[in-house]
Amino acid sequence: MFGVIAMESIVWIAIILVLFAGIIVLNVKFKKNIAFAWRVVISTLIGLAAGIIYQVMFSGYSADTSALITSQVTQVTTLIGDGFIALLRMLVVPLVFIAILNVIVNQKEQANLGKMTIRTVSLFVITVAVAALIGIGLAMAFNLGSGMTLPVGTEGWAGKEYKGIVDTIIGLLPRNPIAAMAEGNVIAVVIFAAFIGIATNKVDKKYPELIAPVKTLITAGFKIMTRLTGMIIQLIPYGVFALMFNLAATQGFSTFQEIATYFVVMLIGLVLLFAVHMIILISRGINPVKFVLNAAPALLVAFTSSSSFGTLPVTIETLEDRMGVSTGVANFSASLGSTMGMNACAGLFPAVLAVMIANMSGVAIDLPFIFLMLVVIVIGSFGIAGIPGTASIAATVVLGGLGLPFAPVALIWPIDPIIDMGRTMVNVNGAMVISTVVDKSMGLMDQEKFNEPNKQKDNEVGAEA
Repeated sequence: MFGVIAMESIVWIAIILVLFAGIIVLNVKFKKNIAFAWRVVISTLIGLAAGIIYQVMFSGYSADTSALITSQVTQVTTLIGDGFIALLRMLVVPLVFIAILNVIVNQKEQANLGKMTIRTVSLFVITVAVAALIGIGLAMAFNLGSGMTLPVGTEGWAGKEYKGIVDTIIGLLPRNPIAAMAEGNVIAVVIFAAFIGIATNKVDKKYPELIAPVKTLITAGFKIMTRLTGMIIQLIPYGVFALMFNLAATQGFSTFQEIATYFVVMLIGLVLLFAVHMIILISRGINPVKFVLNAAPALLVAFTSSSSFGTLPVTIETLEDRMGVSTGVANFSASLGSTMGMNACAGLFPAVLAVMIANMSGVAIDLPFIFLMLVVIVIGSFGIAGIPGTASIAATVVLGGLGLPFAPVALIWPIDPIIDMGRTMVNVNGAMVISTVVDKSMGLMDQEKFNEPNKQKDNEVGAEA
């Protein structure tokens, strides 16, 4: 009997290695011919199909025999999948730390900077909180995750105990920044980085020649971390193949119904969040229809690129040339919106995931837990780089802050590239809404350019001629 078990395990391990080799060929040989999003989908489907076939083949075995074979076979996929998750977690602390520093120390001095900063940051915080509440409400209404169980390796997980509002907030403060970094306490890292950034700016005013190389180092560090993040994100096809095989091989078919439910929840959430943006515009006397028409170029680039950073030049140009937003506000708010306050990626998405995984884990989603979730989501939204795939970083920050396991996130990766397109578009839309509202509140907005952007452009071209 044990010989049969060993042979079955060896055969399936060989199959997994062959499939993994095929995915390597797919991502290396056809990198230029097949878009990254499609390579993620294909890799996920391969892992899903292999996992389902595995589960069907061993459905007739006894529970003990099946569990023994599964524990042996999934050692390979667990190594790959958990290794990928470990690399994602490796990025979080240094990326968030340097991103926060970069945003603060590279603020350009200009009139009304303090007023503009307060208004912009306040609106980002409010909209992220609203996005999180939408996500929490929808996920709870659909009871997302209640019909699922935790994947292999996380069954014994126990959630963090809620200790009250005061103790929770105190616990988020960085008593020992180095220890906070080592423990992955991202919220403490955000606060510590913000203090360092503010102190750097104060010293810069008195000793600019002394701080200049420090600012250069911070900018270089941010570019390096952004590049490193992109390199790790390129490993997603390998990670999702392994994680999806594990999930498909060990979960029931009801799991895939939950994936469809997640898709519906996210779509509804994105529509509602977009509607909130329109309500904000209306409340400030800005025509939402005209706004969307003017914003179309940036929104289309965001949708197709899945990158807030990649869209940033188009976003700034759209704000200046089509929205009538002043150059200072356009550059500041749009740039800030690509590293913090991303409504969909850092607000809606982590909230939906947190509720789903909390339900899977049997955690009671009561008012104290919801409060803690909001605090972690809002603070964690600072310093999330706006490049494709970094919604996973936002999820890591929030789930880690709540003490929830990250592995179940692999469930939604098959359809996440599609959702990510919509998330990025809503992120960019939110940044443009806030930029426009702040500019108008400061009396700087060119209303004529907003009403007739093409006419203004034609006049500029004629003047140059």
